[in-house]
Amino acid sequence: MDPVSLLGAWVHRSAPEHPDRARALLEAAYSAVALKGRLTGGRGVVAAQDRCNGAIASMVVGSLRHPETSCVVNIFLPCELLHAAGVAPMIPEVVSVYVACTRCAEGFCEHAEASGVPESFCSYHKLMLGMEDSGVLGSPALVANTTLACDANQVSFRAMAGAAGVPHFVVDVPQGTSEEDVAYVADQLRGLAATLGDVLGAEVGEDGLREVCRRSRRTLEGVRRYCALRSRCSLPTTLTSELCMLVCAHVLLGTEAADAFVSDMVAAAEAAAAQGGPGNRVPRVFWLHTLPNWQGAMGRIFDGGAEAELVGNDMACDSLDVLDDLDPERPFDFMARRLVFSTSNGPAERRVAASLARAREAGADGAVLFGHWGCKQTLGLAGVAEKAFDDAGIPLLMLSGDGCDPRNAPSGQMVTRVGAFLESLSRGAAGPACRN
Repeated sequence: MDPVSLLGAWVHRSAPEHPDRARALLEAAYSAVALKGRLTGGRGVVAAQDRCNGAIASMVVGSLRHPETSCVVNIFLPCELLHAAGVAPMIPEVVSVYVACTRCAEGFCEHAEASGVPESFCSYHKLMLGMEDSGVLGSPALVANTTLACDANQVSFRAMAGAAGVPHFVVDVPQGTSEEDVAYVADQLRGLAATLGDVLGAEVGEDGLREVCRRSRRTLEGVRRYCALRSRCSLPTTLTSELCMLVCAHVLLGTEAADAFVSDMVAAAEAAAAQGGPGNRVPRVFWLHTLPNWQGAMGRIFDGGAEAELVGNDMACDSLDVLDDLDPERPFDFMARRLVFSTSNGPAERRVAASLARAREAGADGAVLFGHWGCKQTLGLAGVAEKAFDDAGIPLLMLSGDGCDPRNAPSGQMVTRVGAFLESLSRGAAGPACRN
């Protein structure tokens, strides 16, 4: 048994009767990842990924070690408020990915199902509910989420707040895009800032918040610059580096770590573009939705350009179209406008059109829409995306899998389907979209 699987087995065995021991094992493992990130030097995609991964691991360790001073949030909540107040965010999508990479996700998912969580529920949230119910995840001080995109939010966050006996704050994001909608969301974010003060004694000063939002704006400008460069270069991107870009464009946005990662990726893209444009060794693939970076079989295909080069993912780019209208000097409007105009808000056609534009910009030969287990949004996207990409002449693979639970990720079948898809791209095939 390899060391990671051995660690996962220890956590799995400890969790039912010794949750504190299981938590300590996870803290130790992620502290090692954080240390590696702090010690990593050099340039390029891999070095940038390791530093960012270390920063994310440090955030996870902080929320595990001191849950009583953390706030559970979903991936879309604007965390500039938390960063400005010095509050550690605890994010189901991030914690679940780390636990999956530690090879102990299955046990927590089974625990949640035994406690009444439906088998068909989103695995990211199911896993975290299993960690909370088993006692491995301590009780946070506050739970806050948006209504944006994810139906699971409305169940899992309410359940977690109820189990912990802590306040639950919901930011309602309307599907309209009027100025009234922006003002409505901005007022709620002001209410969340006040709640952070009441519950945690964490004051959100507007001067500090403006500074954090300026950094957010600079980071998003870097993401836009990186996207514009992708058609002109080849890079050894990985499922994890794309996941880092997604996290830096959301919950890590506003931190120095996110700004540094994006700056490093821009520098890598500029250096590669200066060498004369993209190579034609492997198909270039644009990714839609979450990324199964824990799955070794998929990593062997996509990581480092082994068989395909990942040239972007749509969730990292969801607010770029409104970037010119974001004013960090008006921080609550800045965060609210990003939510209201997110491509994940509103009709599926909006997200698909934005994804198609980004795939074209990146010079993608094809695209993958990853149908994560339990995600109703990707079910709704499938037909719309299939037609739009087919009409544009960009082959699209509908790939069913799971972002964190190995029980729902048939590696052999997935590898076979991805291999056939990449072979068709290598031949220059531009037929209809590929479906399960």
